Amino acid sequence: MRTPPTPGGWPLVGHTVGFAAEPFQFVADMLAEHGVDSAVGLDLLGIDKLYVLAHPDHFERAFVTERDAISKGNEFDAAFGDAVIAAEGDEWRTQRAELDPFFRWERVTEYAPIMRDQVERRLAEWPDEGTVSAEGEMKNLTLDVIFATILGRELRLDGDERMRTAADGLNGRFAPQSWVLPSWVPTPSRRRFDKSEQTLREEVRKLVETADKESLTARLADALGTEYPKTVESMENQLVGMIFAGHETTALALMFALYSLATNPEPYERAVEEVSRVVGDGPVSTEALENLPVLERIIKETLRLYPPVHTLPRETTRPFSVGDRTIPAETDIHLSIIRVQRDDRWYDDPDEFRPERWEKERDRPRYAYVPFGAGPRSCLGRAFALTEAKIVLASVLRDFHLEWGRDEPLDITPEMTTQPVGDTPLAVRRR
Repeated sequence: MRTPPTPGGWPLVGHTVGFAAEPFQFVADMLAEHGVDSAVGLDLLGIDKLYVLAHPDHFERAFVTERDAISKGNEFDAAFGDAVIAAEGDEWRTQRAELDPFFRWERVTEYAPIMRDQVERRLAEWPDEGTVSAEGEMKNLTLDVIFATILGRELRLDGDERMRTAADGLNGRFAPQSWVLPSWVPTPSRRRFDKSEQTLREEVRKLVETADKESLTARLADALGTEYPKTVESMENQLVGMIFAGHETTALALMFALYSLATNPEPYERAVEEVSRVVGDGPVSTEALENLPVLERIIKETLRLYPPVHTLPRETTRPFSVGDRTIPAETDIHLSIIRVQRDDRWYDDPDEFRPERWEKERDRPRYAYVPFGAGPRSCLGRAFALTEAKIVLASVLRDFHLEWGRDEPLDITPEMTTQPVGDTPLAVRRR
């Protein structure tokens, strides 16, 4: 049985140093120079063997046609317990059936006015002219939205800092410097995650007593002790997982969209013209959301170039073939969304922000675009996130002129999600 190639690395540490220092570029270079059938092995401390897979066929087989060949692995269990983000098999199916009604398109349409209200109140606090942190503002805003819609409580604009800090800390568990160390090593990012998780569990227990009766929080509390959730811990796992998945990824997508608009004049002007024509000076109505094709292409291109979830870490449950090579059972794999979506086999000028590429669909593999994953386990919150993104971007473009607030382009680095390197200053001027 021949495995995908694993190039030689440094004695004892293998590829650990290069991967920890520049993970995105290191993986891209390894695939380009040594990958066979878009797969390559990495030799990392703390991991027996890791294979990176980066072809649309890998996603189709792993998430659609051969779903039993992979599992979530231990890292998700350690982080989120039995929440839907980590659950497998019948447990996952039970949870998905409970949660789906809160995220269907028709339910999301009901959330739209609440989303809009949360956006309006936060944008009213922006300066008439000045600089805001695109990352910080979008993380605060998406946390406002997930709490007001799904979790059943409105956060204070100038308060709830303990909650906001804790929500932001969940991502730290998955820093590359932690991936390459055994799970028992108490790295700073893991300690930050543990502290954040404990804070959120305390807040969730309070939330159960006060949440709106139509919220997911109230639904889970009412069902406590039934088939799902059976325990208080399971309920907490789910709500903490929702806080992580429901605000971090959308906030990053919005931040990257604002950066891309502020640094690409032609798409920016087209988007401003569309919002001015369709939305005008009024609120972003449900009807307007259905008539913003330019904005939709901008969101789609942002998710291609900057997928918030850049890689899906999994573990093989049985031997998994990639071309004429085979990955053994019980082996860690990373399905690289960002490498597939930046592959020049499927996209012209793949590192360029070009929303117009979506005006006419090119003949490319179905799974060459997978920002929400694929198959039955694709992202539960897809409709929620896309609706929220359109409302936020339309509102910002309606109210403000935008410029990027520093000379250097924005670089990215992987944690569990695709993170910006350094500050994200957005210069704004009210229209």
